[in-house]
Amino acid sequence: MKQLASFIFISLALLTADAALALDRGSPEEAKALALKAAVLFESKGPAAIEAFNAAKDSFVDRDLYITVIDHQGVVRASSGPSSALIGKNTWDAEDPDGKKFVQEFWKITDGGTNEGWLTYKYVDPVTKKLIQKRTFVRRIGDYVLTCGSYIAE
Repeated sequence: MKQLASFIFISLALLTADAALALDRGSPEEAKALALKAAVLFESKGPAAIEAFNAAKDSFVDRDLYITVIDHQGVVRASSGPSSALIGKNTWDAEDPDGKKFVQEFWKITDGGTNEGWLTYKYVDPVTKKLIQKRTFVRRIGDYVLTCGSYIAE
């Protein structure tokens, strides 16, 4: 009986932990909302907003959601999240394990007049540190793309 009670307790604890982890994740809709909030700042300040994204991280990070700004050469200009180590690095040829060159795809999906779209690719989840699907909203503003994506938990 004691073993059954222990099993039930552990199972409930694991289920609660999974539910809490899910609550700590941003949704695709929330990613888009954060990206659009950042886009308003970028559209009003221009490239000077890049410094604001890098300095005021709290304003542009929500759980596992964060803003990244990439120029047309593929150089990361701002990242308010765990990808901040990429600031100043050229990511034009970055690809996920399936060979998807996601930075180049950001530019392709924002061509054609809409200046925004969605892209799904694999990226390292900042919570689990595992490679999983990421659904990213992309907004083009001049010579920059601004991105924010949600991680799709397995």
